[in-house]
Amino acid sequence: MNDMRNEFEQRGYVVIRGLLSPEEAAHYRAEIQKLSGVGDAEYGEEVFTCPDGITRNRPFWPLIYHERLLETVHTLLGPTVRYTQHSDVHAHFGSQAPHKTFAGNWHRDSACREFNVGPDWDESLSPYRIIRVGIYLQRYAESHSALGVVPGSHRFEQKLTGNDRRFWTRVLEGEYRIRRALSRLGLGEEPYYYHPWFQQRTRPTRWPLFSRPAEPVWIKTEPGDCIIFNQRLYHCSTPIIGPKYALFLSYSTEDEHARNHLRYYRYLRTDLKYGPIDPELADRLREVDLYLEVPEPRSVEGATLRDRK
Repeated sequence: MNDMRNEFEQRGYVVIRGLLSPEEAAHYRAEIQKLSGVGDAEYGEEVFTCPDGITRNRPFWPLIYHERLLETVHTLLGPTVRYTQHSDVHAHFGSQAPHKTFAGNWHRDSACREFNVGPDWDESLSPYRIIRVGIYLQRYAESHSALGVVPGSHRFEQKLTGNDRRFWTRVLEGEYRIRRALSRLGLGEEPYYYHPWFQQRTRPTRWPLFSRPAEPVWIKTEPGDCIIFNQRLYHCSTPIIGPKYALFLSYSTEDEHARNHLRYYRYLRTDLKYGPIDPELADRLREVDLYLEVPEPRSVEGATLRDRK
C-alpha cells in the first residue's frame, strides 16, 4: 500500500488493471450505448460526451462507491475521501487525426491549469490531492486508445527555451525518425510523436543542456482497466481507430482544494451544465461518507474562463 501511495505521490499516476470484472465492463459499455444511442457501428460518424454524466445518470451511480475502487482511493488519499462530482461519460470521444497533430491536446484537469498560478498550486495549508479516475471499456486492439501522462508534471514544470530547446528538438526528432524506421522494419512498435511544443522538464536541473526533458508514458488499456492520476498531471489521449468507451470520476481529501474544484465545475464551467446532486444520490454519498459540502461562491478562486478545456 505504501509503495502504491509513494509511486503515486512521485509519478502522479497509478494503473489498476482489471478494476472492473469483464462482466462489469461489458455492463457499463452497454449502459453507455443505451444512454448515448451510439454503438460500435456509429464509430467515425457520431461522438458522445456527457459532462457530469456519472452523477446525472442513475445506472452509473454504483461506480462512485464501487468497493474495489474506494479501497484504492483510500490507499492513495487516506481515510477522508470525498466525491467531487467531476465526472464524464464518453463514447468514441477522441481525435482520429494522425499522431503528429495531437500535441496541443495536452492539458491538466485541475481548476487552475497554469503551473504555479492559483490556489491549486498553494500547498501551504494542505497538499493538493484531487484525483481523476479513468475507467476504460474497450480492447486496445479495437481503438488503439492509450493515455499519455508526463510523470512528475503535477509537481514541477520547466519549459525548454533557447539553445536548450533547439538542441533537444533535434535530438528528439532524430530519435522519433529512428524508432519509426525500425517499426516499419518490424523491429518495434510505431512510436507516438513527441512534439517540440511539449518539451519540458518535471524536475529542476543545474545543467539544462545535458538534462533530458521528461518523456510521456503511454498507457494501453483493456476492458475494466483503470488509470488514476493527480488532476494537475499533464495528460493526453492518443488518436483512435475504432470504438472507444470511457468513464471518468474524481475524488479528493476534504479541504479547500476540493471545494474550489467543485465550485469551478459547478459555477464557472456553466457550459458543462453541472447542477446540484440528486437528493437520493446525496443521501447515499452521506451514508458512505463521500459527500462534499460546498457553499455557493461569489467567485471561483484562482480559475478563469481561459482555463476551460
